Amino acid sequence: MLTSPHPHPRGNPILLRALKLSNFRNYAALELRLGPGVTLIDGRNGQGKTNLLEAIYLMSIGRSSRGSADRQMVRAGALDDFLTHTQVVGDVATSAGRLGLQVDLSAGAPNPGASDQPPRVQKTFRVNGVPRRASDFVGLLKAALFAVEDVDLLSGPPAARRRYLDILTAQLTPGFAREAQDYQKVLTQRNHLLKSIRERAAGESELEFWDDQLCLHAARVVDARLRVIHALDGITDPIHRELSGLGQALSFRYSPSFELGDYADAPDLSRTMLDELRAIRRREIAAGFCLVGPHRDDFTAELDGMEVGSFASRGQTRTVILAMKLGEAQIISDSVGDKPLVLLDDVMSELDAERRSHVFSRISDYEQVIITTAQTDLADAIGNHPIRRVSIDSGRIIE
Repeated sequence: MLTSPHPHPRGNPILLRALKLSNFRNYAALELRLGPGVTLIDGRNGQGKTNLLEAIYLMSIGRSSRGSADRQMVRAGALDDFLTHTQVVGDVATSAGRLGLQVDLSAGAPNPGASDQPPRVQKTFRVNGVPRRASDFVGLLKAALFAVEDVDLLSGPPAARRRYLDILTAQLTPGFAREAQDYQKVLTQRNHLLKSIRERAAGESELEFWDDQLCLHAARVVDARLRVIHALDGITDPIHRELSGLGQALSFRYSPSFELGDYADAPDLSRTMLDELRAIRRREIAAGFCLVGPHRDDFTAELDGMEVGSFASRGQTRTVILAMKLGEAQIISDSVGDKPLVLLDDVMSELDAERRSHVFSRISDYEQVIITTAQTDLADAIGNHPIRRVSIDSGRIIE
């Protein structure tokens, strides 16, 4: 069962002390010691700055921050030898003690019957050397990431927004990652059954069990998501006003695929969805797949009631996304009790001096901040904030 996070008056710092990479993206091998404060990672475009943040965030969310397939994180050529594998290892200090986090991407042996197919990549997780399921690994390292790709989040496809919301919800709500996985498994089984019923290979009565299971998990997923949307709605508006210098009100609205009503709790919401499934059963059988549920939900960000994804300029959208990311960090700290790592990928390139100042004022409360940039003079723009500077050239660290 999901448990809701409780507010904590003060966050406990999380610190990534060391990062080790093997065959990750353009890194054949890397060992980097990290400390508190601001670490500025600079270098020309294409040298591996974003890859470094992706590796760190992989230890937080268990998957690529870019939505890439696992095999795309493996260094080019490393899959040619199925004995070679990709590894990301982090030494993390938390209020509860030290954690050794490890993600491995290993290629299986080539299939002789399908020599033209690339080998399958298997992803495994370990904590302090002990194997863990993905759902038990996600969220142990709390982090908030602003990536270049995030600028298109609000104007892109709904799947990207669902993914964003689920990643944040997993960090805030214990048990959510497993609940979301269980929902996807039930959804796959039910879709298969709907196709079989349409083809008269199964009976309609077989849906009863899967309807109950789908609604059980769906209600918990939607309820947890709504709590996070409510938190974003309350915390990002003042951050956005500060960053933009304008009086526009920033708000968020969850868009469900069926009418939620004024439900009392997740079981109540489950019964509401079950009624909806029964009402549209003939349509779903005809379609051969599930027409409602969290896999079809969406959310929007609005400025003074106007959808950001449809009407805002790129500059306005970037400011909204940045407010969301800074809001994420604050929500994690307030709700979970751990101050997250703050990862900013080239976030300063399009900000003026005043907005940069606001950003650094916000992030100065966090124990550890890692910023990438292609601007060699950004360190001067940071002002009085103490920083450690690291340069990257062709996947190699230069200090």
